[in-house]
Amino acid sequence: MRRVWLSVLMVAGMCVGALGDGSPRPILYSTDLFHPHADPDDHYDLACLFAMPEFEIKGIILDLGAEQAKGCGRPAVEQMMRITGRKAPVAIGLSEKLSSRADKALDQPAAFQGAVALILSVLRDSPEKVVLFTTGSCRDVAAALNREPELLKAKVQAVYFNIGRGPNEPQEECNVDYDPHAYLRLFESGLPIFWCPCFGKDRFETLYEVDQTAVVGRCAPVVQNYFVYCLTKSQADPIAFLTSGPHPLPTGPRAMWCTAPMVHAAGRKIYERGPNDFVALPPSVARQRGLSAKEVEAFGFVPMRASVEGGEPPAAPSLPKVSAGQLAAVYGGCEKDRVGTAKAEPDGQRDCCVRVVGVPRDKKIKNVVITGPRAGRWEYLPTDRWWRIAFDHGETLDCYFQFWAAGEHRVEVAYHDGSSQSASFLVPPRDTTRLRVALDPPQPNGFVFRYADARYKPIMASCLKNLLAELGR
Repeated sequence: MRRVWLSVLMVAGMCVGALGDGSPRPILYSTDLFHPHADPDDHYDLACLFAMPEFEIKGIILDLGAEQAKGCGRPAVEQMMRITGRKAPVAIGLSEKLSSRADKALDQPAAFQGAVALILSVLRDSPEKVVLFTTGSCRDVAAALNREPELLKAKVQAVYFNIGRGPNEPQEECNVDYDPHAYLRLFESGLPIFWCPCFGKDRFETLYEVDQTAVVGRCAPVVQNYFVYCLTKSQADPIAFLTSGPHPLPTGPRAMWCTAPMVHAAGRKIYERGPNDFVALPPSVARQRGLSAKEVEAFGFVPMRASVEGGEPPAAPSLPKVSAGQLAAVYGGCEKDRVGTAKAEPDGQRDCCVRVVGVPRDKKIKNVVITGPRAGRWEYLPTDRWWRIAFDHGETLDCYFQFWAAGEHRVEVAYHDGSSQSASFLVPPRDTTRLRVALDPPQPNGFVFRYADARYKPIMASCLKNLLAELGR
């Protein structure tokens, strides 16, 4: 363990800390930020970025271009720029998944090439190395790497990517699903990578939770309005809304992931200011406040050697024969885009298909419900809670739904006459390609996040509250 943490200190000085305490840290920030929001944690992360003046924001990439076209996250960026007086170029990311790990995405629409162009131009023009920080997919970074690998190797200080599950776990996670090829490409890149798994075992996860009332309640009024605008999905003018109100403040828990990696990228340390009170500060500021002796090692980055191993996709099972009155179901692959998560319309993501045999052609279907691992649930009827299903009813009942987790699923078909039938089926992992990770190897090719203090989650919640309390004042 001693060798692990010595290595962590060495790489921190070599990759990120080399800029020096208090020096500007050039950063390109990629976010799957939308309005109306998909997950408001992205708005909290954007506020954290702007709350740290040591970040010299070279550009903001709005990830997942096809989705940005439906609900662009630009209003939140414009609000943060108004609140802080800071400016940065904004570009929309690629619209389609990479077709392979080597894909340069040159054939994608010109309207969505801006993010890759921004990455390459910033790196060419910057006299200093630049940090790349992604909170959604890795698509635009991977495409930029594939186009100009030597430029990225020369000009990238570090790549922080907040994505996936811990070492040697199935990589079934939302940000991975956005673009699996792009995700795996970074592990082969030769760049100084800081992998930040969203979920994982043995503390290899960045996840923590905050009380929104505690966090937003401490913010300046203009920042409170920034969060209210997001969380209410307001369609008012975003800049005018900042000085409106007062408005009821958000309540309830909020899952967060990217705060600790961002603190690390900024070169900040965490200090215990008082009982259950923690702050993330530049070391020079901590010295001025007499907190240097109160440093807490809440997390670190463990050296790793990651490799990508291929495999053959599983063969599609044949349709079973069933007796009258019985159902059977088999997984039919993941090829078509028929349905989204909140809406029963295509969303640019390939959907899983389950083929159900034995559904009577003469019975009218009222609803279809699928349940699966990790509390997954999908319904044909709108619920405003569960993800949606689309189906075609012919010789078989083909149901389409967005992947959530591999494992045993169950489909239930409810009919208008009040009867129902059900059957179980298995969904395999989405990709047989595997990410293999060796920890603390003799020759690491990257680093993986691991929290070190059992109090990590409340520590980070306190740090977030105190960081955002200073924003906009």
